[in-house]
Amino acid sequence: MGKLEETEPTVEVEHHKLEMKRSISLFHVISILCSVTGHVSVFVAPAAILSYTGSIALSLILWVFGGIMNLFLALCFTELGTMFPKSGGAYAYILQVFGPLPGFLTAWGYLTLISGPHWAFCAYSASLYAMKPFYLDCKPPDAAIRLLAIWILVTFVAINCSYVKFVTKAQSVLTVTKLLALLLIIVCGLISFVKDGAENLSDPWEGTESRPFVIAMSLFFSVFTYGGWQIVTNLMEEVKNPGRDLPKAVYISMFIITAEFTLTNVAYYIVIDKYDVLQSTTVAMLFFERFYPPLMPVISALVAITAIGVLNCSILGHSRVLFAASRNEQAPVMFSMINTKFLTPWPAIFLLTLWSIVMLVSGALFTMMELVSLFSIILSFSVVVTQLYLRWKQPHAERPYKTFLFIPISQFALIIVVFFLCIYQEPLKLGRGLAILAAGLPAYWFGVLWRKKPKVYHRFMRWVRMITASRLGQDCHCF
Repeated sequence: MGKLEETEPTVEVEHHKLEMKRSISLFHVISILCSVTGHVSVFVAPAAILSYTGSIALSLILWVFGGIMNLFLALCFTELGTMFPKSGGAYAYILQVFGPLPGFLTAWGYLTLISGPHWAFCAYSASLYAMKPFYLDCKPPDAAIRLLAIWILVTFVAINCSYVKFVTKAQSVLTVTKLLALLLIIVCGLISFVKDGAENLSDPWEGTESRPFVIAMSLFFSVFTYGGWQIVTNLMEEVKNPGRDLPKAVYISMFIITAEFTLTNVAYYIVIDKYDVLQSTTVAMLFFERFYPPLMPVISALVAITAIGVLNCSILGHSRVLFAASRNEQAPVMFSMINTKFLTPWPAIFLLTLWSIVMLVSGALFTMMELVSLFSIILSFSVVVTQLYLRWKQPHAERPYKTFLFIPISQFALIIVVFFLCIYQEPLKLGRGLAILAAGLPAYWFGVLWRKKPKVYHRFMRWVRMITASRLGQDCHCF
């Protein structure tokens, strides 16, 4: 495949092959990061972190610490992303540096433990908040939530399959919705503090957890609460100037999100007692129920739209990992097909949609969060190791952005400690996720190493590719 110049805004066709279009600007990168970083966790996850920290003060410290930790990790990803501005993000870096098996396991884990659970979580959250105003005194029926979530998922998959430029423009509007929702909660919390004080904060350290293994689980969830920013590294092949735009966007967006998330949690605790926070899965709704009930439909709509915005970004970014794996012959070739009119990887998006629907039908909300958090930790560790290896083996390689060395070293040590403490604390839950990741080994043998597959297999795959192309209007091109 021919190379595309970084500054070229149009699609290059070289040797009769297509390149993804560089249509994502600095503003769009910031918009995507602000929307997807932390997704809707601040409206859902406070109870999870508080349940492990035990006190308001420690939970707030963890929200700040989680933001800083994710900033450092994002800078590690940024260095590699600007060195290897290719679709696939961490998968592309690990494949190029450590070879086929580590690369395949990265893609396998990303697609099974992040994409499906994350899309399902976002669609479920959007559905839950959209229905909540109609069930103020109780939780909406779970079956109804999941059916609406499937409809939301399929609708935004269809939109993503149309045109990347439209998606990124729509994302700018969706990002504003998230920032408005957070700002509304912060302002209302300030009003409540001025009017009634903050009795709930009179003893912020009450109930503080002292066991390191339990606190480690709160760190584990902090990865999830600020996660999602990794998506933008999957889009480097479509960013106009990745060496300039990505570092700026990371600093700006992480500062905005960390500040707003921390202040939003302070506002929660001003209005809501911590024991009520622990019992709620829709904390933002409970906040306005206590502060000013007529605003409940407003915040419900804003959070639902925010979750849709995160889902929109996730569809845009996650599908590029499967696309990149297929292009490197580590997934069936049909998933490297893109629609020549809209320049989007339709088959890759469709497969992940099916997996997400399976997760929606079968998975629980916090199980989804644990699966995403588990592989986020593993993925972050792999990227940090890749970065440190390249610093050692290729110290003079061209790096459009180079972060301070203490950042990957500190993340290397912290991730190891948190990971093993979490495994010790929750071996069964996290063991299931590790088992899913280990299932990638036989998949690698069958799909990649076994070259002499039966002729019937090859005939079947050719038939599937032909059917795929015909169903998509014969306007798909395969890399």
